[in-house]
Amino acid sequence: MLITHALGAELHQSHRKGLAVGVGFGAVGKTSSATFESARNLAIGIGIQNFPEGLAVSLPLRGSGVSTWRSFWYGQLSGMVEPVAGLLGAFAVVLAEPLLPYALAFAAGAMVYVVVDDIIPEAQVSGNGKLASWTSILGFIVMMSLDVGLG
Repeated sequence: MLITHALGAELHQSHRKGLAVGVGFGAVGKTSSATFESARNLAIGIGIQNFPEGLAVSLPLRGSGVSTWRSFWYGQLSGMVEPVAGLLGAFAVVLAEPLLPYALAFAAGAMVYVVVDDIIPEAQVSGNGKLASWTSILGFIVMMSLDVGLG
């Protein structure tokens, strides 16, 4: 039950990140701001974010008695939907170029929605509201630094 719940929650939101990266790469060359570098930077940012998310799946499984190898495997499996969603996102952009601004807005909104709807309220219940707020600010600063610093 724990494995199903952990993987289900992670897979549910991982496809959104894959779509965001796919849309970013599919948009390369469509506008002056849609460059390979910006798509690469988005992929790097999402990749950095995937480390703690894999741990969020693996560590509770390990703590509940699942073997180390199996816990690691499920942590890796939780992110496997992203490349598939990325291909679908890139393909959708190529087919639906007129809808590109809406697709990018949807992908960004979906990622913000996950944070606002799931993570922040859960942190408030656990008594970690200030920590959640400060780490959200730190994450924003890191992503903006990547965007500005890497082009």
